[in-house]
Amino acid sequence: MPETLALAEKSAELQQLVKRVANARRVVVVTGAGISVNSGIPDFRSASGVFRQIQAAHGHVVGKGRDLFDASVVFRSGAAAAVFYEWMTQLRRQCAAARPGAAHAFIRQLADRGVLQRSYTQNIDGLERKAGLRVWDPYQKPGSAGHVPWQQAHSVPLHGTMDHLTCQLCASAVPFAALPGGAAAGDACAECLQRSQAREACGRRALATGKLRPAVVLYEELHPHGEDIARIISHDARSRADVVLVFGTTLKVPGCRQLVRRLAAAPRTTTVVVNNEPVCGRAWDGVVDYQVVGCVDEWCARVQRAWNAQSKITQWATKRTRGAPAAKENAPEPTSRKRRVSDSDSDPEPTSRKRRAPDNNSSLEPARRSARIATRGGPADYQQRQPLSICT
Repeated sequence: MPETLALAEKSAELQQLVKRVANARRVVVVTGAGISVNSGIPDFRSASGVFRQIQAAHGHVVGKGRDLFDASVVFRSGAAAAVFYEWMTQLRRQCAAARPGAAHAFIRQLADRGVLQRSYTQNIDGLERKAGLRVWDPYQKPGSAGHVPWQQAHSVPLHGTMDHLTCQLCASAVPFAALPGGAAAGDACAECLQRSQAREACGRRALATGKLRPAVVLYEELHPHGEDIARIISHDARSRADVVLVFGTTLKVPGCRQLVRRLAAAPRTTTVVVNNEPVCGRAWDGVVDYQVVGCVDEWCARVQRAWNAQSKITQWATKRTRGAPAAKENAPEPTSRKRRVSDSDSDPEPTSRKRRAPDNNSSLEPARRSARIATRGGPADYQQRQPLSICT
């Protein structure tokens, strides 16, 4: 079982872990809904999460709240689909009004420091873009204003975003309007209607028209961009991050579990899970090194304080180095050095530099040195982890 550390306790081991993360040069972050709760967006699995809210309000339509996000269930009946469109429209408005939290600012700071290798998020709220991160968006065509090549992207959304609507029939994408008047979830696809009307104008039969739905990945459906995401993950896994940080997720989604295992498989990689409650059992032995129980925002604040301490030490050392030559030139010569040794002095050597008497046991020094080296020991062996296949 991974070692569990309580963030509320100021243990020496926790401090060492914070310093290790602060000194890392390549960091990968995997985030879940827990980092957006303080931004006003509810999570899904908690006692007050979206699943419980849906079950309480629409238990007569869906058996449980999770079914509303299950592609094999929600689109089988018109009533369930209508509830789905209603909730996604409400969630879209919440995402548009939300602002990035402390965890998003922390990830942005990692990018500014040049140590963020990638941030993978299960969230669909789009707060990473609001925090100033470059987000990979497969619906942005190359050459458009919002297009970011995956090689230059800071953040990769694993389950899509609420920024776009896609047609369930022709897969065309349009912006998801946060305010009334634009395209909304459940509307008829404009491109399907245009093609159908063109056929009818020619005297031919009308075509089926699809409905628009948010461009998010539901349970029990294939990811439309799964191959692209798998390619990015493979590239990042070969780069071997120093630290993998997992924030605000219960690690229940199979694709996210595979992602963490793949990234943590690299030798010398330290994997840290930070969550309000313990989520890693014995199944994570050899994968997760530490699980920190506590608020993600507080963890980020501790690492930031470690960065600030490093900056102060660097500034102090820089000032000391710059001021040292001038101080040395202007400093008066010590009086002990002004005295010149006269010819009448019997012992010209200063008393502080007396020659040390020869050691009769000098022949034992090599043996003692060998004994010290033997008791000190070599570097600890790092466990080799076999990489696992990834299924997104």
